[in-house]
Amino acid sequence: MSIIRRLSLVSGALFIITASLFCSTVPADADAVSSALPQEEMLYLTASELAEEENLMAILWVQRSAEFRGLSYQAYNLAAREVDKAVTQRRKEEKNLRKTKEKLPEPHNRLLPLAVVMDIDDTIACHAPLEAYYTEHPEAKADYNAWRQWISSHRLLLPGAADFLKYADSNGVQVFYVTGRGPQDRRITEDFLQKAGLPFPDGFHLLMNDGSGGKMNYFAKLARRYDIICYLGDNVADFPIGASRDENPVIYKKDFADNKSGIPETDMQSGKQKTGMPLDIQAMLKRDKNATRNRIIDAHKKSFGAAFILLPNPMYGDWEYNLAQKFRRLPAEERIALRKAALKSFEFNE
Repeated sequence: MSIIRRLSLVSGALFIITASLFCSTVPADADAVSSALPQEEMLYLTASELAEEENLMAILWVQRSAEFRGLSYQAYNLAAREVDKAVTQRRKEEKNLRKTKEKLPEPHNRLLPLAVVMDIDDTIACHAPLEAYYTEHPEAKADYNAWRQWISSHRLLLPGAADFLKYADSNGVQVFYVTGRGPQDRRITEDFLQKAGLPFPDGFHLLMNDGSGGKMNYFAKLARRYDIICYLGDNVADFPIGASRDENPVIYKKDFADNKSGIPETDMQSGKQKTGMPLDIQAMLKRDKNATRNRIIDAHKKSFGAAFILLPNPMYGDWEYNLAQKFRRLPAEERIALRKAALKSFEFNE
C-alpha cells in the first residue's frame, strides 16, 4: 500500500472517529452534521484532496479562533497609533512651516501628503471561505471563474480593517491599495472597495499587479510623492524591503548515465518538465533560499509593529510557494512530500 493511500485511510479514519463523537452530542439536524461528507467518501481521498486537507487547521484557525481576531485587531490598533503619531508630528511641521514658508524655495516650502499603503487579500478582505471551498474542490484553484465569482460576491473583511481605514481617512491620511490582483480584476476590486464602504475606492488609489513580479516599483513611486506612515500586509513582500518570493529550483533525480557530471538536473537546465521523474527533495532543500528571506526580515526587525504591520495568514503565502518553482503546479504527492521534508522535527532517543 502506498504512503499516500495509507495517509488517506488514516485521515478518513480520524475524521470518522471525530464525526461520530461529535454527532453523539449534537442534534442530528445541526448544520455542521448535515454538511459532513459521507464516511465512505473520506476513505478515498485523492492525493490532490489530501494536499488541500492539510490546510484545514489553518482555515479553521482563521475562521474560528479568538486568537486570530485578537491579532487582527492588534495589527490595526498598531497602525492607528502610527497614524496618530504621524498626524501629531504633521501639525507641528505645518506650524513651523507657516513661520518659515516665505524664506524657503520650492519644494522645501511644502510637505508631502500623508498616506498608508495596504495589501488587499487577507489583509483587508478575508478569503478563508474561498480556501475552505478549495479543500473540497482542489481543481478550482486553476479555475479563474471560481476566483472571479468569489471576489465579485463577498464582502468579508478582517476584524478591525474597516475601522482603521475610515479612521485614517478621517485624519486626512490617504490610503493606497497595492494588490497582487491582475488588471483584469480592477473593476471588480473597485466595486468591492466601494460596496464595503472603504475610502478611496478609485483607480488612482488602487494599484494592480504590474507584471514585475513584486510591488517594489509601486512602493518607490509612492515614497517619492507621499509621506508613508506605514505599510500593512499578510506577506513580507507587502513591505519595501525586497523580501519577494525566491523559489527553490525544481530538481529531479537522474541516472548518471544520462548526466555524466553527477549533478542533479533542474527544469531550468534542461528546459523541459520531467514529470515522470521523482523529485530530488534533499538536493532542493540544500539549495533552500528561504534563509535569505528570513535574514532580510531580521535586518528590519525594529520596523515591524511600526512602519511595517504584519497580519496573520497561515493559509497560504510565499513561505510555502518558495519551496519550489511553480509549487502549486507540482503533483500533489510531491507537494506533500516537500512540505514534510521541510519540517524540522524533534528526534526522540528511546
